[in-house]
Amino acid sequence: MDEVSILLTLYSVVAGLGISRLVQGVSDMIRSRADLRFDWVHTGWVCIIFLSHIVTWFALMRFAKGAHWTVFNAVLALMVPIVLYVVSDLVVPRFDGDDHFDLGQYFDTNARWLHGLMLAAVACAFVVQIAVERQTDLAGGGALRLACALVLAVGFMSTSRRTHQFVTVAMLLVLVSGSALVSIRLMQ
Repeated sequence: MDEVSILLTLYSVVAGLGISRLVQGVSDMIRSRADLRFDWVHTGWVCIIFLSHIVTWFALMRFAKGAHWTVFNAVLALMVPIVLYVVSDLVVPRFDGDDHFDLGQYFDTNARWLHGLMLAAVACAFVVQIAVERQTDLAGGGALRLACALVLAVGFMSTSRRTHQFVTVAMLLVLVSGSALVSIRLMQ
């Protein structure tokens, strides 16, 4: 088993825990649907975080050959799913028996943390790419990471609901583009 296979296995375990937390949270929300006020922005962020887990895991595969791996680089790479796990846990509320729960209000309360942590995950991914490939890639994946960083920074700095709606749509578009790009690169 080579370094990348070991790292992909560790990455998969941590990403799997994050995805599991998202799925459990969605299941809890469905179970409590009579007492929930759903919000499309919150739902969009559940999708954004799910897609982020998948896209970052597949993006790591590009380092299978010709990459420069050190323990430091591996720790940096594992920070991405660790931060995404924290975001996964934060985006799905834990219900404590309240009569009614507003997911829009929950999102608004946690938006700064969600945006900030996602920005940290993007920054880690950028640093990993530079450390492992020893070059910057401002085409393709690098451009998408930069777009994510800019959009997330706007969301982090704003408390406006309208801005958060824009950020949600923009992030979904960037992640769908990222999914397509990763898929194309893997098929080559």
